[in-house]
Formats: sequence, C-alpha cells, structure tokens
Amino acid sequence: MNKNLNIPTYQEILRFTMPVVLILVATGLMTLIDTMFIGQLGTPQLAAVPLAGLVYSFGTILLFGIIYNSTAFIARAYGAKKYHKIGTILANYQFLALLGLPLLILFIQIWPLFSVIASLNATVDNLAWIYLQIRVWDTPFSLSLALYSFFYLSLGNSRFPMLVYFGVLVMNVVLDYGLIFGNLGMPALGVAGSAYASVLAQAFGALFIITVSLLGSTRTRFALRIFKWPDFALLKQIIQVGLPLGIGNFIIFSAWLGFTLIIGHLGETPLASSNIGIQIRQSLGALCFALGIAAGSYMGRFLGANCPAIARQITNRILVLGIIYMSGLGGILWFFGGYIAQFFTTDTAVIYQAELMFKVMALYQIFDGIQLILRSALGGAGDTLIPTSFVAICTIVIMFPLTILLSQLITPGIVGAYLAAFFYLLVLASLMFYRYQKGKWATISL
Repeated sequence: MNKNLNIPTYQEILRFTMPVVLILVATGLMTLIDTMFIGQLGTPQLAAVPLAGLVYSFGTILLFGIIYNSTAFIARAYGAKKYHKIGTILANYQFLALLGLPLLILFIQIWPLFSVIASLNATVDNLAWIYLQIRVWDTPFSLSLALYSFFYLSLGNSRFPMLVYFGVLVMNVVLDYGLIFGNLGMPALGVAGSAYASVLAQAFGALFIITVSLLGSTRTRFALRIFKWPDFALLKQIIQVGLPLGIGNFIIFSAWLGFTLIIGHLGETPLASSNIGIQIRQSLGALCFALGIAAGSYMGRFLGANCPAIARQITNRILVLGIIYMSGLGGILWFFGGYIAQFFTTDTAVIYQAELMFKVMALYQIFDGIQLILRSALGGAGDTLIPTSFVAICTIVIMFPLTILLSQLITPGIVGAYLAAFFYLLVLASLMFYRYQKGKWATISL
C-alpha cells in the first residue's frame, strides 16, 4: 500500500463532482431544447420525436452500461501507473462503440412493434420512423464521446469533458434552429433536421475529444492509437464485467417504465402526478448520480494503487455527501412538494396527489442515494454481477408485485404505488450496503 497517497477531501470530491453534474445538465438540456423546438412544428411531431428518442435510448442502454464501466479498467490501470495499458483498453472499448451502429440498425427494425403497442396513427408513425432512421447514426459518436469522457474522468479530470459536452449542447441548439426551421441559410428539414442536428453535434463532440487526445501529450503517455485491433482476451473480460452493469441499467429502466405503466392504469390524474415526480427525481438527483460516477472513478484509481482501505474511506466520504444531499432533498419534497407541483400544473387534483406522492418520495431519498452511489462504486471495482442480480430480484419480487397490490389497497392509489417504490429502494440499498461492507470488491482482479 502506498502511504504517500493523498486522500481527497470533501471539497476536492465536490470539485471533481460538480463538472460531472454540469455534463448531466447539458445532456438533459439537449433533450429539453430538442423537444421545445419540435413542439413548434405541431402535435404529430411532438408525439413522434420524444417517443422515437426513447426507443433509441432503450436500444443503447446496454452499450452505454458497458462503456460506463470502462472506469473500472482505465482508473485501475491509472492508479497502478500502468499508463501504457490504457491505450489498449480504450481501443477495445472503441471497437464496441463502433460495433454499436450495426447493432442499433438491427434493433430499430422492431420499430413497428413499438408503433403497434403505442397505437400510433400513420402520420406519427412515419415521422418517428424518419427520425429514428437518421438518429441511429449518432450511435458510434455518442458512445465514443461517452468513452473518452469516462477516460478523462478515470484520470480525475472532469472539467475537460464538461467543456466538450457544453460545446455539443451549443452546436446542437444552433443546428436545431437551422435545420428544423430553415434558418441560418440551412434547409428546413423539420423532424429530420432535429435528428441530423443530434448526429452532427455528437460527431463534433466525439471527433473533438478524440483529436485533442491523440494530438497532445496524452497520446504518448497512454499509448493511444487512432486504431488498434482489439485484444480479444481483454475484450472478453470487458464484456464479462461491463455487460452485467448494462443489464442492470436496462432492468432499472424497465422497472420504472413498468412502474409508470401500472400507475397509468389508475387514471390520468395519478399518472400526471407521477410524471411530475419522475421529472423531479431525474433533475434533482443529478448530483447524486454524479457522486456515483465519482465513487467509481476513485474506487478504480485507489484499487489500482493497491489501496483498498483508502478506496473504502473515500467511498464512505462520498456516501456521507450523498446522504446529506438526499436528506435535504427529502426535506424539500416533504414540506414543499405541493408548491413544486404548481410549477407543472394548475389542476388541483393533480397537485393534491403529487403532494402526497412527494411525501412518500421524501422518505426514500436516502435509500435511493445509497443504492445509486454504491452500485456505481462496486462497478468501479469490477463487481457488477451480484449487484445486478440484486436489482433483478428486487424488481421482480418487490417492485412490480407490491406496486400492483398497494396501489389497489391504498387510496389514493399513487400513494400505495410509491410506498412500493419505498420498500424496493430500502431493500435494494440494504443489499448494496451489505455487498459493499463484505469487501469482496477489494479482491477482484482486472
């Protein structure tokens, strides 16, 4: 163990984490601004593009999970000062990013199934298919941008990828304005213009961050190459470790989607209230998600330096920050949930149910933060299979059955549904904490 290593302070953790929060904000703003522009074209376009974007995200979630787990390999190599290995690691992940395009082209061929499930009319179906056929081409660029961003995050540099993502945001807005409406001397392409804007902006971000990496001293230090044939033994290990994390993300995505569909059966009012809650969870939970990314990065680096005790100590510090933040968020939701709902609607019935929902949400904020941070920290250590099995078990055994049962037994039903979410997150956080405390992650070799 290297006793000369400095343990990051709470302030240093936050300095690393805040740019990650801004990356998440920039990503969210891209989607929000796209939706605002598309909404000006008409209702069919507004119905088509967000749904097509959701299907696209659904198709990439496994690949993004694998790319996300690159921190487990890169940060560990960096912590061990085996810098020459990082180029090989990146090359293998880059191969997977490029492989994403043919996989996504195959995936979107099942679009007619989504169209039938959503009961789309011919106009919306056609617009969504136009968007999806173009948007799929940003797959290798968005995956590569994410990969190189995680590369820098693994090195402890969160500012550079933040600047790149804000550059992508600005370019996406300009291209949306030009290509959707025919401004700035560009053709008016409508829905197709929105898709082209996303592809071109992501391509700019990916090519910029890769070019900077290959032209600077970073290339020599980490033995980066424009192209290197993958090491299939390493690629196999990358998939073995990263695929469970991707599957876990897929299960969580499906769990909350299924949760929303169950609430949808309760009626329009509880569904509207729940949608407000999900928006708040995604927006205000960004800091906790960023803390999870920081935990994975620090975990990999200190395990690479053969310092599991420091890895545990820094993870504990991140947990403290997460618990403090989520406790404060819980207090806000408990006391001001009704006021928050009023920003979204004037419907008194929706506001009433949203206020009750927010009180239940307030109770599980800490558990949500714990499970999120620890799952990411364990992923940074390469411990992904058991945590993913916890997610699957809790979703199947707790989330779905209890949501159906309690939403029928408790009035209003949305309170029962969110109580089910409370029990789901309580058990999931407890299992993640148990896995973390057992310390088997400290013995995993990558």
